[in-house]
Amino acid sequence: MTDFFARLFLTKTGHILSIAFSLLLLSACSVHKIDIQQGNVITQEMFEKLKIGMDKARVELTLGAPLIVDPFRRDRWDYVYIYEAGNTDEHQSAHLTVYFENNQLSKIDVQSVLPKESEVKKPGSPLRRSSSAQGAAGGHTH
Repeated sequence: MTDFFARLFLTKTGHILSIAFSLLLLSACSVHKIDIQQGNVITQEMFEKLKIGMDKARVELTLGAPLIVDPFRRDRWDYVYIYEAGNTDEHQSAHLTVYFENNQLSKIDVQSVLPKESEVKKPGSPLRRSSSAQGAAGGHTH
């Protein structure tokens, strides 16, 4: 009978120890969040290439295809870029709206600060901080 109780005790102790060890290992694990990039990369250098009077094809060549084209206002294109780092709370965003009259660029609204090419955050690379990237959101009109 003693062997029975000894084996039962060791078996239960073994199970408890293995569960405790597994929980200890799991507590060391962390959840990995991926970086999220949405929209078009928009930079200060791209903005500086835009000139009033450019046709739609030239604007698209400079900025790429617009993220948003309102079906009711085809003369307004919105370019938006959003980057959210997965494992930190750091982010980067840019928003630019261009307007056309008779297929020619007539107005440019910069809705937020545009990063320089060297400051653009992309998945897999560390976010670079600089004083110009931390400035307040603009509202510039060109």
